[in-house]
Amino acid sequence: MIDIESIFRYKKLNEAKLLKYNFEEDGLVYRKEIPIKPKSFRMDVVVSRSGAVEFKVIDTELDEEYALVNVSDAEGAFVGAIREECERALANVAEKCFDTEILKAEQTKRVLHFIEERYGAKPEFLWESYPGYAAFRRADNAKWFAIIMTVDRSKLGLPGHGNIEIIDLKAEPELVEERLKQADFYPAYHMNKKHWFTVCLDGSLKDEELFTLLDASYNGAYTGRKA
Repeated sequence: MIDIESIFRYKKLNEAKLLKYNFEEDGLVYRKEIPIKPKSFRMDVVVSRSGAVEFKVIDTELDEEYALVNVSDAEGAFVGAIREECERALANVAEKCFDTEILKAEQTKRVLHFIEERYGAKPEFLWESYPGYAAFRRADNAKWFAIIMTVDRSKLGLPGHGNIEIIDLKAEPELVEERLKQADFYPAYHMNKKHWFTVCLDGSLKDEELFTLLDASYNGAYTGRKA
């Protein structure tokens, strides 16, 4: 089976790019026929306005769908080669027609904008195994002052299921202790719990308060104190 979810994970549709890549608008969706090897086969790719991607493989000589490509038990060199062609074509669509959007929460986006505008810092995705982790550092001393991560809610002891975006910030140990006595502050995830603390980027803290905490973390990082 083709793992289409993985191919388009962290991807956000860019309709202008889609049209430039010769997709044709058809009501509420966009369509494109993509030739694949062997020459008698093609992919019919459909992209919805929400960014959902579907496809069919067509045997053009028989003018019918080659459904085996989506049958998990179907094995063999031929169907395997067709799947590889489809994966390459879909990966190309993901690269050419979608923007990468690893961090998706609305408050996270506002924090990213604030960090870039105020400090000129851009996210660094340093861990291949954790694509939802982004570090931010000062330009003058290369020290981290914030880390945004996508983690399961259970990591913070929160109820429910699914991921949540969080931010780790720096502070003096005594301030970390005081903050952890308050609601909406958590022991640092993935970082030194003496010098860092965690906040959820789900609106539990107002933007203005987050920005104040970011300023303090940024200025504290300048001192070179142990992280």
